[in-house]
Amino acid sequence: MLACEGLSVSYQGRNVFKSVTYSFGSGVYALRGANGIGKSTLLRLLSGAQSPDAGRVWIGGIDLMREPQAAKQLLSYVPDESPVYPFMTGHELLEFVASVKRVPINGLVQELTVAFGLPPHLQTRFDAMSLGTQKKFLLCAAWIGAPKVMLLDEPSNGFDHASRERLIKLLQDWGRNNIVLFSTHDEEFVASCQAVVIDMHQLIDTRPVSNNASGQHAA
Repeated sequence: MLACEGLSVSYQGRNVFKSVTYSFGSGVYALRGANGIGKSTLLRLLSGAQSPDAGRVWIGGIDLMREPQAAKQLLSYVPDESPVYPFMTGHELLEFVASVKRVPINGLVQELTVAFGLPPHLQTRFDAMSLGTQKKFLLCAAWIGAPKVMLLDEPSNGFDHASRERLIKLLQDWGRNNIVLFSTHDEEFVASCQAVVIDMHQLIDTRPVSNNASGQHAA
Protein backbone atom coordinates (compact mmCIF):
# COMPACT_ATOMS: atom_id res chain seq x y z
CA MET A 1 0.00 0.00 0.00
CA LEU A 2 2.97 2.32 0.68
CA ALA A 3 6.53 1.67 -0.42
CA CYS A 4 9.72 3.49 -1.27
CA GLU A 5 12.92 2.31 -2.91
CA GLY A 6 16.34 3.95 -3.00
CA LEU A 7 14.99 7.18 -1.53
CA SER A 8 17.78 9.75 -1.10
CA VAL A 9 17.82 13.44 -0.26
CA SER A 10 20.45 16.01 0.65
CA TYR A 11 20.35 19.55 2.00
CA GLN A 12 23.09 22.09 1.26
CA GLY A 13 25.45 19.31 0.31
CA ARG A 14 24.73 17.17 3.38
CA ASN A 15 23.02 13.80 3.02
CA VAL A 16 19.85 13.69 5.11
CA PHE A 17 19.50 10.03 4.23
CA LYS A 18 20.54 7.79 1.37
CA SER A 19 18.90 4.86 -0.37
CA VAL A 20 15.98 4.30 2.02
CA THR A 21 13.93 1.25 1.01
CA TYR A 22 10.84 0.30 3.00
CA SER A 23 7.36 -1.13 2.50
CA PHE A 24 4.33 -0.86 4.77
CA GLY A 25 1.31 -3.07 5.31
CA SER A 26 -1.84 -1.77 6.97
CA GLY A 27 -1.35 -0.48 10.49
CA VAL A 28 -0.36 2.51 12.60
CA TYR A 29 3.34 3.45 12.56
CA ALA A 30 5.34 6.07 14.44
CA LEU A 31 8.70 7.46 13.33
CA ARG A 32 11.17 7.84 16.20
CA GLY A 33 14.36 9.90 16.13
CA ALA A 34 16.08 13.04 17.30
CA ASN A 35 15.32 16.47 15.87
CA GLY A 36 16.98 16.96 12.51
CA ILE A 37 17.33 13.28 11.68
CA GLY A 38 14.83 13.52 8.79
CA LYS A 39 11.38 12.46 10.07
CA SER A 40 9.54 15.44 8.58
CA THR A 41 11.61 15.21 5.40
CA LEU A 42 10.67 11.56 4.95
CA LEU A 43 6.96 12.36 5.33
CA ARG A 44 7.27 15.15 2.75
CA LEU A 45 9.00 12.80 0.30
CA LEU A 46 6.42 10.04 0.77
CA SER A 47 3.60 12.54 0.24
CA GLY A 48 5.08 14.15 -2.86
CA ALA A 49 5.37 17.52 -1.12
CA GLN A 50 9.14 17.37 -1.71
CA SER A 51 11.04 15.70 -4.55
CA PRO A 52 13.86 13.30 -3.68
CA ASP A 53 17.33 13.45 -5.19
CA ALA A 54 16.82 9.81 -6.17
CA GLY A 55 14.42 6.95 -5.56
CA ARG A 56 10.76 6.09 -6.07
CA VAL A 57 7.58 6.01 -4.01
CA TRP A 58 4.45 3.93 -4.62
CA ILE A 59 1.02 4.62 -3.16
CA GLY A 60 -1.34 1.69 -3.63
CA GLY A 61 0.95 0.41 -6.37
CA ILE A 62 0.90 3.75 -8.21
CA ASP A 63 4.22 5.46 -8.88
CA LEU A 64 4.03 8.85 -7.13
CA MET A 65 6.55 10.49 -9.46
CA ARG A 66 5.04 9.20 -12.71
CA GLU A 67 1.35 9.47 -11.80
CA PRO A 68 1.22 12.05 -8.99
CA GLN A 69 -2.45 12.94 -9.36
CA ALA A 70 -3.65 9.34 -9.22
CA ALA A 71 -1.33 8.50 -6.31
CA LYS A 72 -2.33 11.56 -4.28
CA GLN A 73 -5.98 10.61 -4.55
CA LEU A 74 -5.11 7.71 -2.23
CA LEU A 75 -3.22 9.67 0.41
CA SER A 76 -3.43 12.60 2.76
CA TYR A 77 -0.62 14.58 4.33
CA VAL A 78 -0.72 16.88 7.34
CA PRO A 79 2.51 18.83 8.00
CA ASP A 80 3.47 20.10 11.43
CA GLU A 81 3.07 23.72 10.36
CA SER A 82 -0.06 24.99 8.64
CA PRO A 83 0.47 25.61 4.89
CA VAL A 84 -3.00 27.17 4.46
CA TYR A 85 -3.49 30.69 3.07
CA PRO A 86 -4.04 33.01 6.07
CA PHE A 87 -7.20 34.49 4.55
CA MET A 88 -8.86 31.07 4.09
CA THR A 89 -11.53 30.05 6.60
CA GLY A 90 -11.94 26.61 8.12
CA HIS A 91 -15.04 25.96 6.03
CA GLU A 92 -13.25 27.08 2.86
CA LEU A 93 -10.36 24.70 3.54
CA LEU A 94 -12.69 21.70 3.84
CA GLU A 95 -14.57 22.72 0.69
CA PHE A 96 -11.31 23.25 -1.20
CA VAL A 97 -9.88 19.84 -0.30
CA ALA A 98 -13.17 18.15 -1.22
CA SER A 99 -13.20 19.90 -4.60
CA VAL A 100 -9.60 18.93 -5.35
CA LYS A 101 -10.33 15.29 -4.51
CA ARG A 102 -13.69 15.52 -6.30
CA VAL A 103 -15.58 13.99 -3.41
CA PRO A 104 -18.21 15.29 -0.97
CA ILE A 105 -17.44 16.12 2.65
CA ASN A 106 -18.60 12.89 4.25
CA GLY A 107 -20.26 12.24 7.58
CA LEU A 108 -17.02 11.26 9.31
CA VAL A 109 -15.46 14.64 8.55
CA GLN A 110 -18.58 16.43 9.78
CA GLU A 111 -18.51 14.30 12.93
CA LEU A 112 -14.86 15.17 13.50
CA THR A 113 -15.46 18.91 13.26
CA VAL A 114 -17.99 18.53 16.06
CA ALA A 115 -15.78 16.21 18.15
CA PHE A 116 -12.88 18.66 17.81
CA GLY A 117 -15.09 21.62 18.78
CA LEU A 118 -14.68 23.34 15.42
CA PRO A 119 -18.22 24.55 14.46
CA PRO A 120 -17.63 28.00 16.09
CA HIS A 121 -14.47 28.39 13.98
CA LEU A 122 -15.79 27.36 10.56
CA GLN A 123 -15.96 30.98 9.40
CA THR A 124 -12.73 32.02 11.15
CA ARG A 125 -9.67 32.89 9.05
CA PHE A 126 -6.61 30.75 9.60
CA ASP A 127 -4.51 33.74 10.65
CA ALA A 128 -6.96 34.28 13.53
CA MET A 129 -6.89 30.65 14.75
CA SER A 130 -4.71 29.11 17.43
CA LEU A 131 -2.15 26.56 16.24
CA GLY A 132 -4.22 23.78 17.82
CA THR A 133 -7.35 24.84 15.94
CA GLN A 134 -5.42 25.03 12.67
CA LYS A 135 -4.10 21.50 13.22
CA LYS A 136 -7.61 20.21 13.95
CA PHE A 137 -8.91 21.59 10.65
CA LEU A 138 -5.99 20.06 8.76
CA LEU A 139 -6.67 16.69 10.36
CA CYS A 140 -10.38 16.91 9.52
CA ALA A 141 -9.43 17.67 5.93
CA ALA A 142 -7.11 14.65 5.94
CA TRP A 143 -10.08 12.29 6.15
CA ILE A 144 -11.81 13.74 3.09
CA GLY A 145 -11.82 11.12 0.38
CA ALA A 146 -11.17 8.20 2.79
CA PRO A 147 -7.41 7.96 2.05
CA LYS A 148 -5.66 4.61 2.12
CA VAL A 149 -2.43 6.24 3.33
CA MET A 150 -2.24 9.00 5.98
CA LEU A 151 1.04 10.83 6.64
CA LEU A 152 0.92 13.04 9.74
CA ASP A 153 3.64 15.24 11.22
CA GLU A 154 3.19 15.80 14.99
CA PRO A 155 -0.60 15.22 14.77
CA SER A 156 -1.36 15.72 18.49
CA ASN A 157 0.30 19.14 18.83
CA GLY A 158 -2.01 21.67 20.47
CA PHE A 159 -4.78 19.16 21.21
CA ASP A 160 -6.91 19.24 24.34
CA HIS A 161 -7.46 15.94 26.19
CA ALA A 162 -10.90 15.11 24.72
CA SER A 163 -9.80 15.81 21.13
CA ARG A 164 -6.60 13.86 21.67
CA GLU A 165 -8.54 10.80 22.87
CA ARG A 166 -10.86 11.03 19.85
CA LEU A 167 -7.88 11.25 17.51
CA ILE A 168 -6.20 8.23 19.10
CA LYS A 169 -9.30 6.10 18.68
CA LEU A 170 -9.73 7.24 15.09
CA LEU A 171 -6.14 6.44 14.16
CA GLN A 172 -6.43 2.99 15.72
CA ASP A 173 -9.61 2.27 13.77
CA TRP A 174 -8.22 3.65 10.49
CA GLY A 175 -5.05 1.60 10.76
CA ARG A 176 -6.95 -1.69 10.70
CA ASN A 177 -7.41 -1.51 6.93
CA ASN A 178 -5.20 1.42 5.95
CA ILE A 179 -1.81 2.93 6.72
CA VAL A 180 -1.24 5.69 9.26
CA LEU A 181 2.35 6.90 9.52
CA PHE A 182 3.16 9.77 11.87
CA SER A 183 6.08 11.47 13.56
CA THR A 184 5.90 12.66 17.16
CA HIS A 185 7.98 13.25 20.27
CA ASP A 186 4.99 12.24 22.41
CA GLU A 187 5.77 8.70 23.59
CA GLU A 188 2.47 8.49 25.47
CA PHE A 189 0.61 9.25 22.23
CA VAL A 190 2.59 6.53 20.42
CA ALA A 191 1.73 3.98 23.11
CA SER A 192 -1.94 4.97 23.20
CA CYS A 193 -2.19 4.55 19.42
CA GLN A 194 -0.55 1.11 19.75
CA ALA A 195 1.74 2.18 16.94
CA VAL A 196 4.61 0.13 15.55
CA VAL A 197 7.72 2.23 16.20
CA ILE A 198 10.11 2.72 13.29
CA ASP A 199 13.53 3.95 14.35
CA MET A 200 14.94 6.48 11.87
CA HIS A 201 18.43 5.13 12.53
CA GLN A 202 17.27 1.82 11.09
CA LEU A 203 15.70 3.51 8.07
CA ILE A 204 18.70 5.62 7.17
CA ASP A 205 21.02 2.63 7.36
CA THR A 206 22.08 1.78 3.81
CA ARG A 207 20.79 -1.78 4.18
CA PRO A 208 17.30 -2.26 2.66
CA VAL A 209 14.49 -2.65 5.19
CA SER A 210 11.08 -4.17 4.50
CA ASN A 211 7.90 -4.56 6.49
CA ASN A 212 5.24 -7.25 6.23
CA ALA A 213 1.48 -6.79 6.51
CA SER A 214 1.37 -8.05 10.07
CA GLY A 215 3.03 -4.91 11.37
CA GLN A 216 6.44 -6.46 12.24
CA HIS A 217 9.56 -5.08 10.63
CA ALA A 218 13.03 -6.54 10.28
CA ALA A 219 16.38 -5.54 8.87
